[in-house]
Amino acid sequence: MADIITQEDLLIVLRHSANPMLKLNIEVLDSGQKAIASLNCGISSGSMSINGESDIRRTASFVAQPALKERLKLTEDSLLWLNRDIRMSVGLYNPRTRQYKYYPLGYYVYTDTSGTYDAAADNLTVNCADFMKKLDGTKNGQLGTLTISYPAYRENEETGEVIEYNIIRNAVIETLEKLARITNHRIDDIGEYKGIPEYNESWEQYREENQTWNTIPFDQEFSAGCSVLSILTAFRDLYPNYEMFFDMETNTFVCQLKPMCYEDDIYIDNSFLQRVLISENTSVDMTAVRNICEVWGQVLDADFYNEECSYSDNTYSSTIAGYEGGYNNGDVIALRVPSANQAGSKLNINNFGSIPILNEANEEPIKADELKQNEVYAFKVRKKHVDKQDVITAYLLGQWQVHAVNVLTNGNKSGIFVAGSDGREYELYSKEYFQKFYNCERVDLTIVADSPFTVEKLGEIPEVKVSGEFDNITSNDLAADRAKWENWKNCRLTDNITITTALLPFLDVNKKVSYKRSDSDSEQPYIISSISHDFSGFTSTITMYRFYPLFETLLREAGTHKILSKFSHGILGKYTLEDLAHVINGEEL
Repeated sequence: MADIITQEDLLIVLRHSANPMLKLNIEVLDSGQKAIASLNCGISSGSMSINGESDIRRTASFVAQPALKERLKLTEDSLLWLNRDIRMSVGLYNPRTRQYKYYPLGYYVYTDTSGTYDAAADNLTVNCADFMKKLDGTKNGQLGTLTISYPAYRENEETGEVIEYNIIRNAVIETLEKLARITNHRIDDIGEYKGIPEYNESWEQYREENQTWNTIPFDQEFSAGCSVLSILTAFRDLYPNYEMFFDMETNTFVCQLKPMCYEDDIYIDNSFLQRVLISENTSVDMTAVRNICEVWGQVLDADFYNEECSYSDNTYSSTIAGYEGGYNNGDVIALRVPSANQAGSKLNINNFGSIPILNEANEEPIKADELKQNEVYAFKVRKKHVDKQDVITAYLLGQWQVHAVNVLTNGNKSGIFVAGSDGREYELYSKEYFQKFYNCERVDLTIVADSPFTVEKLGEIPEVKVSGEFDNITSNDLAADRAKWENWKNCRLTDNITITTALLPFLDVNKKVSYKRSDSDSEQPYIISSISHDFSGFTSTITMYRFYPLFETLLREAGTHKILSKFSHGILGKYTLEDLAHVINGEEL
């Protein structure tokens, strides 16, 4: 896949549509990934699929006529034997140069019965998939060790003091190199979103102050029979919006944030797509549409718990037996609070000192009434390194089970009121409504006024996320981030379109294109999510979803806010109605 599509590529496709001529080049690789032979074939039939949402990103199946017919029997010395891998490219004929131009299709391992050659029909059949098949247990990757452990930290055996926290990225590299013997890799940091440059302009400062931002949050253990891929995906899914795949051109194993494509140039524009367009399908899979995501995370296992707690001078104080030596980073303390809080409340355990209670998402002091009377809440001690000094705070994790809800709304008041079990009236689709009827304190409203999938237009269509990877979510703030991400996928990835074009072998997923739908008056940006090439029909079927920004920051000039109408819905969608009221008044959020 080329990063830049040239004029030559476009001309070849246009000329190829009228007089299709294809060739397949199969390079057979040894165990060291060196080419030992090359098979140049004409293609009788075949297909290839690329899916950006699948662990096995690329699969292919071909029936071809090879020019080289020796060594194609299914024997140990054959080019089709089990220890062979292949690298493939497809060639399109360029009538101007009278030569074929080849486009890479990637590296593959044989699947099913490897490959077969029928001498009578002179057909070579190849069924293959990318190198993830070597990690998922299909052709390699299943582990027989009884238990594989990745501790969250290393401690002093005598004192129990933490010596070193283990980093997620290092665990991924260790898994690849020791268990899969893969050294060709590019692994980005995995961790809290505020430590990621794409999400936070102050990421460097956040990393300096929060030195465990990218560490394994709790011990990871894997039992016998698991695959290397299952270990890798467990680490990948500790935080949302990461992907793993093998690069098509170099076969490098890549772990990275899924591209948001904010700053990306248009890869292919509408004018060219219209020239090669065969058909368009704008149907929406309504069974996949959701506009509410409810995430149930970890049932909190507190290190220390006490029913006895007092509240005075805006500080919750408690004496807990066995909690000695002062606050330790990562300690989880659960208390039954005697009364609701005022804004900016603090915590004081065993007279170690009053420390501020913060929301983990924005590290701001908790607002008034976030803690309800006689309810049990968990707090996580966090030590930061600021100006060469330790600063101790307490993150509010939430109640016993982590719980958050994200709702897609157009932001308008409904004017309709419904009665709750407590006898109060709640305005339909307000934040208070969802807090009451979903029994959840942490409710976020995502405002996208022109979305066709809002609760105002479709009613409530919830999806509940629970168990499995969601048990890794350790606070309401992290659950809220995940709920927003899942709701973004449900609401926006279903706002898609499928088109069939002339064969475009240079396409890849996560590329931004512009396209004008047949029922639209203007072009819109889309992101390619999957591609299917039909080499016998000389067509490409492309599924792409409407481009919506997920994370944006509200732009400011000279300390004042721009007029709201100048912001896109994608930007405004991050903020609640209360936030927008502050913006209109020119106040800081």
